[in-house]
Amino acid sequence: MTQPYVLSFVGENANGILQWWTEQIHLAFQLHGLAQQIINLCEPGWHPRLDACLAQGKPEFCFSFQGMGCDLRLKNGDNFWSRNRIPFISYLGDNPYLAPGLHAAEGPGIYFLYGCADLLQVYRDFLRGQTYATTIRFGYPDNPHANTVRWQDRKHPVVFVKTGVDARAMRGEWKTLPAAVRAILEDAVAVVLTGADETIATICARVFADHKMHRGVRNELFLSTCSMVDRYVRAVWAERMVCALMKHDALIVGDWSHLDHSNARADFCGPRAAVALEELYADTQILVNTKAGVRFGMHERVMAGFLAKSAVVSDSTPFMQKTLKDCPAFFGVDIDAQTFADELDYALTSCLGDPASAERVEASHAVARELFSFDKFIQQLLDFVELEKYRQVVEIWSFPRPAFQP
Repeated sequence: MTQPYVLSFVGENANGILQWWTEQIHLAFQLHGLAQQIINLCEPGWHPRLDACLAQGKPEFCFSFQGMGCDLRLKNGDNFWSRNRIPFISYLGDNPYLAPGLHAAEGPGIYFLYGCADLLQVYRDFLRGQTYATTIRFGYPDNPHANTVRWQDRKHPVVFVKTGVDARAMRGEWKTLPAAVRAILEDAVAVVLTGADETIATICARVFADHKMHRGVRNELFLSTCSMVDRYVRAVWAERMVCALMKHDALIVGDWSHLDHSNARADFCGPRAAVALEELYADTQILVNTKAGVRFGMHERVMAGFLAKSAVVSDSTPFMQKTLKDCPAFFGVDIDAQTFADELDYALTSCLGDPASAERVEASHAVARELFSFDKFIQQLLDFVELEKYRQVVEIWSFPRPAFQP
């Protein structure tokens, strides 16, 4: 290959969302003179494809979401990318306790870029990660359909998109767990669902300590418990939102067959492919969201809503309220409060009934384009490639250990 290229990896993900994201990233990389090669690790025969790419020349660097492809190893256990001095940067938007194996890569030239402080905390303090890691502010690409339909003329007053998970069934499965694990789960969930402004990992660590459970250097019980707490509370939040939206003129996307919505005013439809969501958002007046299990980060659907020129209603955190203080079309609600349903009703009706909402949406779109600038996000990624070039110059300052052979 005569043109410098980026080699990216994708794997299994819901609705093709990571494939879509990776393609968006590559479109931006092309503006910096970089060609693209994408390898899907779920497709048979990806090894020969990787060999063919490398045979034509080394990539400038590798990229992936969620650590996909970072941990390819040689027979002796060395990291393939470090051994061949190929930088690998990965953006990670999921908590390390959900899939620790995707955060296991280590070696010179590997960089984990986390979407919020919650995730870095787990990697640093609980996984005791061994490679360079930091947080970066995420960006979101402009929606090409944002100006197609005026806000006041859009088809859908309210849209909610979320994978349906049966929280009651999930909790029922806890009955098969050891009593000590059940007790910790129950206590941790109770704290998280009060809306405590701290991370799930910190809450779980405190509950472990309250139960006189010292972890030592063992993490399997702790990380798996964090994961179960995270998945459960997210399912609870999503169900609460769906139940509250049933009485509104809303479109609810996802598999919610475990809930009785026979008398709902809202319409339900099955999951949609990621490539179709941008057009849906741009025909929506209010995009409703429930947060991921983080306190110090921003869910991508909030960004997607503003950049589609929609208003956004979401359960919120102090971090989100501060970050979005200049977005007048953001309506934060407390999903853990007894008054949640009333708060949601007020947010939806006041937004839809306000003659100034279209102007508020335009103002929020302008703020969001700067706040979540995709160009700046791409530049941050490229900055880490430059950092790696510099690190290779100063790597003689590394701690004495067996010599690294290029």
